[in-house]
Amino acid sequence: MKVLRRVLVYLILPLLGYLIGATIFTHFYNKIERGDLQKATLVAEAKSCERLSPVSWRGFGYHYECKAEIRVVSDQTTHMSTVTGWLTPEDIGKEYAAHTQRVGKALYPDERNQWQLLLGCVLTFVFAIVYLIAFANVAYRILPDRGPRKRRRPTRYEPPAQ
Repeated sequence: MKVLRRVLVYLILPLLGYLIGATIFTHFYNKIERGDLQKATLVAEAKSCERLSPVSWRGFGYHYECKAEIRVVSDQTTHMSTVTGWLTPEDIGKEYAAHTQRVGKALYPDERNQWQLLLGCVLTFVFAIVYLIAFANVAYRILPDRGPRKRRRPTRYEPPAQ
């Protein structure tokens, strides 16, 4: 039974804590705004979306992987790309200003709701502190006993034997 408790505490609880923290953060991080399409370098328009597993590295809750048509504003070329996280089925047909770090890498929206992003970061930080305190409390209770503590007695000076 003690082994089962240790497995629960040291394997399952950290994973559960990560998933809850990721859920809190991504819920607020994926709040996006359309952005200024006139100043955008890339414009993303969702064409179709597929709902993915309710449990993933992004946390709990369904998330979507959307096929998006990406239009480069400067030369009007288009290509299809897969966007995970910030586009949903409600966004099909809507255009969003987007950017990418490098060609072939993930696509990101140009504008996120900054208050939602700040709130997500603060709530994730608060959750992490509370979770670490609770985890330490639970882990301390199941650590192996170190035996009864012995009371230290004061040492007395004894003169050397002659």
